[in-house]
Amino acid sequence: MSKINFEEDVANIDQTGLESVAELLRSQLRLESDIENTEEQLKGYKEQLRKLSGEVIPGKMAELGMTSTEMYDGSKVQVLEDIHVSIPKDPQKSAACYEWLEDNGLGDIIKNSVGISFGKGEGNMAKHLQETIKEMGLIPEVKVSVHPSTLKATVKKLHEEGKLSVPDNTFSLFIGQKTKITKKK
Repeated sequence: MSKINFEEDVANIDQTGLESVAELLRSQLRLESDIENTEEQLKGYKEQLRKLSGEVIPGKMAELGMTSTEMYDGSKVQVLEDIHVSIPKDPQKSAACYEWLEDNGLGDIIKNSVGISFGKGEGNMAKHLQETIKEMGLIPEVKVSVHPSTLKATVKKLHEEGKLSVPDNTFSLFIGQKTKITKKK
């Protein structure tokens, strides 16, 4: 194995090669900056769309006594109720959400996963887990969750039926409006 001598190696590098690498690095930095700026611009566009679709258009249509209309090109426009709901990441709040679901007969939408992490060389132990978990003294990792689409559909149904009032101080919950445009085919 040969020794590395950076000063000698750098002296032997073709200057044109260094310039081309430097230009490529500058191109990478420009692209990274362009992507960052474009992502910020996209966030701005999304916020403008959310405000227009969820606040401005529904407000103006309500002012005019409209809930739907048809555009000149045949597209149909409706103002619909929009629900966003999620279980907070905070452990105390998420526990309260799961408790509320259980207490209100909705425990069947909760998924429970039980798992155990094994280290290197413990493959055989993992294979025999089902039979010997208690004897091995392993403590399983338990994960409780509700699929976001299932939670949204459940809360939307409850809201539409007026059966239960979902506690918005427990769940992350937003009920508002949105404009839906169905383009003519």
